Amino acid sequence: MHSPARARLRPLILLPLLTLLAAGLTALPARAATVRYEAENATISQGVVEANHTGFSGTGFVNGDNVVGPYTEWTVNAPSAGTATLAIRYSNGTTSARTADVSVNGTVVSAARSFGTTANWNTWATSTLTATLNAGDNKIRVTSTNAGGNPNLDFLEATVADAPATEYQAEAATLSEASVATNHTGYTGTGFVDYVNAVGGYIEWSVSVADAGTHTLTFRYANGTAVTRPMDIAVNGSVAAAGVNFASTTNWDTWADGQVTVTLNAGVNTIRATGTSANGGPNVDRLSVSGSGGPDGQAPSVPASPRVTGTSASSISLAWNDSSDNVGVTGYKVYEGTTVVATSPTASATINGLTSGSTHSYTVTAVDAAGNESGHSATVTGTATGGTTGPTADQLLAKVTACSQISNGKYKTDSDVSTATVAVCEKTGAVFWKGDMDIDCDGVRTTQCNEDTDCCFQNETFCQTTSDGPLNAAQLAYMVVPSPSSTWDYRTKGIGCGTVVAIVYNGQVEYAVMGDTGPTGIIGEASYRTAADLGINPDPSNGGTDSGVTYIVFTGSGTKVSTIENHTQAVNLGRTLAQQFLNNN
Repeated sequence: MHSPARARLRPLILLPLLTLLAAGLTALPARAATVRYEAENATISQGVVEANHTGFSGTGFVNGDNVVGPYTEWTVNAPSAGTATLAIRYSNGTTSARTADVSVNGTVVSAARSFGTTANWNTWATSTLTATLNAGDNKIRVTSTNAGGNPNLDFLEATVADAPATEYQAEAATLSEASVATNHTGYTGTGFVDYVNAVGGYIEWSVSVADAGTHTLTFRYANGTAVTRPMDIAVNGSVAAAGVNFASTTNWDTWADGQVTVTLNAGVNTIRATGTSANGGPNVDRLSVSGSGGPDGQAPSVPASPRVTGTSASSISLAWNDSSDNVGVTGYKVYEGTTVVATSPTASATINGLTSGSTHSYTVTAVDAAGNESGHSATVTGTATGGTTGPTADQLLAKVTACSQISNGKYKTDSDVSTATVAVCEKTGAVFWKGDMDIDCDGVRTTQCNEDTDCCFQNETFCQTTSDGPLNAAQLAYMVVPSPSSTWDYRTKGIGCGTVVAIVYNGQVEYAVMGDTGPTGIIGEASYRTAADLGINPDPSNGGTDSGVTYIVFTGSGTKVSTIENHTQAVNLGRTLAQQFLNNN
């Protein structure tokens, strides 16, 4: 299925009509959220993970060495700065207390804290203290201060206050008969949305909440006219509050808040504000979502099984198992020590710019839409060595400046584009075209690709894995070719499932495979993972890029990988084929 680069609407679900509150500025209360961080997923110095005693949580506990100095350190995320309650679950089967310093971000907040005896190693107790945390990540460390070492440590539970509301800027939403403007003062973000003077224009946001229940929607707006501007507020396709009046704010530089109480589902919801008068809606700055259930305060699970999937003289590629979350994982961070060296929307990443022969150790965390970050994964170590990095983007582009057209006509970039402008061209050992990139999110259902994130989602792909299943667009770099037609039939050039392609964009080269087919009249589409690797917005609802992408599909014998889902194979073969392409042209 061809997914346009422009924003598209998602399928809508009905909800009951709910109560409208009077417009006005209201303080939105915070609530407490408790997140558990298992010790076995923390950073451990002079200790091991064991499971030889009963009663622990998770997959094990940490047994530190019997000396002064061993520590266990957790990374705790706080939505906002403030006081938190820290509960440390431990076991001490000796006859005397064990002491440890508890520090937050390098500062000791409880010196030589006593962890009393628990009768035996199968009995667990909790030591609770309060500490001030910063907004974002905080390092909580328990360090032994006696020769017996730390007690056995099971987990840390942090109870922190959620942020009072989650804000969604209007200029980042889906717009119809409305546009982003900056010609009045006092707005937040990068602008505000100005409706056209007609009935039916709307702003639609996709918002995430942790729990189903009653929530307050606060619209920050300006209305410089003397009359009210009413709007219908719909939730998941059903009007929850009809004809909500947004009163005059005296002038267009003065902003006010209008509130509506609605019921939201856990997870992603669509909120649409539609103008219902000939004047259109008011200017809208942002939407804030709060209320029962509040913003998401639960961190994702820790990424599991981090592994090295490929190396070059200057890079190390990693992969790990997808994390889970009560709302949804939005991305991952790769750390070397305490420094973030890569981010990725999918469960893989490549760290570039390394010195040949250098060895590096990494951990991975998962992040959700509310900014909650999981604990760190186990450490994975790799060495930047082996194969060539292949031709550069400039070298490849220099060989495709002229087009020897082989297509019988040209392709459109999107279904609603009136003119076909993209030709398929041929060079020795490859065919190529230049155009846009739309996002293909079909195949395996993932957090990134499903019926809620992609209106046109299909749970299948033309090409299959070696186990006869659909491809995973969120994890595998693949591209889409037009289905055979009188314009061009890719099969005449020996192209098929697993054929390697070099995709060039913004000075980068991504090696991918043919993985799916699209409409007969449209060209220029690739998987979620391909876009993410190239720094293109991979969101199937509003991502992609309108131009600047070159697709070089290698032809001839030996141009297909043996395992289509193995990206490392595509990279290694692609570099070899790309060098041959340079040599032959």
